[in-house]
Amino acid sequence: MVILTTSTDAQSFKVIPRSAESSVTFELTDKSKRTTSAISVSVSNSNGYMTVTGSFSLVEGRFYSFAIKNGSVIIYRGSIFCTDQTNFNTFDVHSGEYTTENTYDNDFVII
Repeated sequence: MVILTTSTDAQSFKVIPRSAESSVTFELTDKSKRTTSAISVSVSNSNGYMTVTGSFSLVEGRFYSFAIKNGSVIIYRGSIFCTDQTNFNTFDVHSGEYTTENTYDNDFVII
């Protein structure tokens, strides 16, 4: 999932497309309103990654889906979440310590 802001300045993100193309069509669908629009973007390809750069007019807190097409063939499909938050709560699997429970001894009582 790509996270973009409400800024109308140029924003960019990287994807790994099915094929490297220099001229693509970018279709953005607002999932709340179910409307699709074509956005003018520029792309550059390097080491298997495609960098997509464009000016997006997005609404805070909404989810969008997008498709990058070469003609009628979809070479990448993804989703976007729009937020202006910068202080994300991050989860680190390696933080803290692993603790074990030693309050029992697994003994069985047979009557």
